[in-house]
Parts: sequence; C-alpha cells; structure tokens
Amino acid sequence: MKAIVQESYGKWDTLKIDEIPIPIPKENEVLVAVKGVSLNAPDWRLLQGKPFVVRVFSGWIKPKARVKGTDFSGIITVTGSSVKSFKAGDQVYGDLSSCGFGAFAEYVCIDEGLLAKMPSNLSYANAASLPLTSVTALQAVRNLAKVKEGDRVLIVGASGGVGSFIIQHCRNLKAHITAVVSTKRIPQAIRLGADDVIDYLTEDLAQATTKYDVILYVNGSYPISIFHRLLSSKGRFVLVGSSNLKHILYLSIFGKSLSKKYDKSYQVLMAKPNAGDLSYITEVVEQEKLTPVIDRQIEFSQIPFWIGELEKGHIGGKIIVDLDGQK
Repeated sequence: MKAIVQESYGKWDTLKIDEIPIPIPKENEVLVAVKGVSLNAPDWRLLQGKPFVVRVFSGWIKPKARVKGTDFSGIITVTGSSVKSFKAGDQVYGDLSSCGFGAFAEYVCIDEGLLAKMPSNLSYANAASLPLTSVTALQAVRNLAKVKEGDRVLIVGASGGVGSFIIQHCRNLKAHITAVVSTKRIPQAIRLGADDVIDYLTEDLAQATTKYDVILYVNGSYPISIFHRLLSSKGRFVLVGSSNLKHILYLSIFGKSLSKKYDKSYQVLMAKPNAGDLSYITEVVEQEKLTPVIDRQIEFSQIPFWIGELEKGHIGGKIIVDLDGQK
C-alpha cells in the first residue's frame, strides 16, 4: 500500500511516499481502507523530534513510528475475531495518536475501542477533520473547564482546529464567549458563536480588564502570569494542547500551588481518544450543532509540504485530504 514514511527526524522534506505492506488486524482490531485524513499539530512536532523530550515517547535516534498521521476516516474491510461493535462495510473514523499513529496510508489497523461510526452528513475528508481536535476541545470544555450556561469564557487561540471546536462546544452550552484571534479570523469566530472578539494584532490582552469564569489557552505567546487577574474568583484556567513546553511544565509542577494561592483552578489537558466521546461528536455533527472548519483540501502527495506549513501557525481550521476521490 501507499504511505508517507519518515525514516529520520528533520523537516517536511524528510517525508517520502513509499510502498509498505498492508497491516494485519489483531483479534480486537479492524482493518480500515482509508478514504480521508487530516493534518494536526502532532504531525510537525513529532516530525522534528522537538522539543527533545518528545523522543522519550517517539524514539531517541529515529522515529519508532515510520508512518505519521492521527485522524482518518474510511470503510472497514476486515474485522478481528473478537470485534463485536463493527462489521465489514461500516463507515468509521478515529484517532491513532494513542496507538502508534499511521493514518497517512491507504490502510490502517485500529482497536475497536478507539473507533466510531462517522457522521452520515459529512464526506470522508470532512469527517477525518474531527477526531483529534473535536474530542480534545470537548474534553477541555466539559471535563476540566466544566463550562456551564452563563459562564464568561475567554478562548485564547480560537481560530485553529481545536479553538474553532471549543467555540462551538461553549456555544452549545450557552456560555458567553470571547475569542482571541487575528484580524482576518474575526468573521469566522463570530460565525461559529463568539459573542466578543479580541484582535491580538491590534489589542493588548495584557491590558484587558474583563474578568472571566473560564480561560481556555489553546495557542499563543502570552505568559501564564497575565491570566491571574483576568480569571474571576473560583475561575478555571485550562492549558489546551500548547506547543509551549515551558507552559506545560510550569503548570504540571506548580498548578496545584497556583490554584491554592489564587483560589482558582489551573490545569493542563492531556486529551485521550475514546469511542464514547467520538460517538458524541458524531451525534452533534448529525444534529448540525458542530461543524468542522476547513482551511483547505490537498492531495495526498502534498501532505509533507503542508505539514511544514502547519508549523508556521497561520492555518485557520483543518487541512484535509480526500483519498476516496483520488483512487
């Protein structure tokens, strides 16, 4: 089968298209013919093996996983002997980030416990945009931030894959949403449900005076310290999928002491794929309460280049690939 393979750490041009064997599913797995995939932040972070600490998991000298990619959609072709929830022919989608990656290929194997039936009202490519980012957003909003109706919510980095879903999850909970985005992303944030916007290109968030019940920090270069005074008493601060290792380490070490000192909650989200949350995503998408924001659709052969572009941080939504239409 065709796959995008990485033999060494480096830039996007270290990725090559190659022919590799079709995987064989274990008894609790299914084999899926991939019809759609999408790009995510882990694709470029793991590509370079930076910061160096990620190599504890990804391999010290060279990548353990030759084929990258987390999100996919497709059709089940073979089921393992103990699989109960799915059958050949089911249209499904999933996130491979917890089981070795491998979505950038024509076939993938995945445990049935990480799989869900894809929304019936989306194409394969659009469905593939959902698993990692929409579930990450859901777990941040529901599990850690515990957003409820009437909460004043500040979303820092609200225009990317995760941020655009956080806006929608908060909107569905009837929270009052302030989105921090660039000038050109303001219309998108308002369309998705933001009540107010802060243009980080023209406004200094450090000078803001509004208090928020919840702050969801998805992306940005702000120090954690500026959020202490923006967070209301008993407020909840959640660091979501940050690429800033210093922020992650700081809150992992000092989060509990900060919570006690300021009488507020400071937490780091470690999202975990699961079928229950993904099935919920299917439900709300079919109810038209959640929709993916697509930045662009590319060819399979363009994946390496666009992983490189993703690192620059100016993508407004998801980059998707339609393998179904290319066969």
